[in-house]
Amino acid sequence: MNVKRKKISRCPSCGEKISIGERPKVGQYLLCSICDEKLEIVNLDPIVLDLLFDSNESEFNIDEYEYWEKYWNRV
Repeated sequence: MNVKRKKISRCPSCGEKISIGERPKVGQYLLCSICDEKLEIVNLDPIVLDLLFDSNESEFNIDEYEYWEKYWNRV
């Protein structure tokens, strides 16, 4: 009898258990239900999850930079 079990890993951001499913694939995207981080499967044995970088979300705001550049040029 072949019993299929869901695989489980932990969110690298909050540590919450995440159900991967029966047939995970490298590159598969997941979403943590607790912290809403976007995750990617990067290894299968052992299962390793990593935070997915979203190029649309930038920590550096150009408008903010331009504001401060103008401020410092006036000082």
